[in-house]
Amino acid sequence: MTNYEITGIDQSEDPLMHFALFSYYDPTTFGVAVKDSKWRKAMKEEIVAIVRNNTGELTDLPKGHKTIGVKWIYKTKLNENSKADRYKARLVAKGYKQEFGVDYREVFTPVVRVDAVILVIALVAQNSWPIFQLDVKSTFLWRLG
Repeated sequence: MTNYEITGIDQSEDPLMHFALFSYYDPTTFGVAVKDSKWRKAMKEEIVAIVRNNTGELTDLPKGHKTIGVKWIYKTKLNENSKADRYKARLVAKGYKQEFGVDYREVFTPVVRVDAVILVIALVAQNSWPIFQLDVKSTFLWRLG
């Protein structure tokens, strides 16, 4: 079934109509998000996750160093029926303001290797195991080691 059959709106004449009917507005600034209780709740969950995972700590800024700042990123997660399922807020560092060798020396992101994913899928297929998708909240906030 096409969107035209569902809505009666021909997207070829107005492609933005699809966006207007089938999307959720994600705030782009803290000032907008803080006015809505669902986004305040999402931001609180993010702060709790940061504290719980010991991701960072408050310290005095060493002399001669500069702050890089942070930004909130907001995303509405949809369910299989394209309805709002949950609201995610992530506090991210403005890393683009850093200079390699001056502000940092090492980069590391814990991401699974593609060959590991292929191996797991092969084992699932060979053994007729069920396979499920999951979303690990605050994955990149986990400390390794």
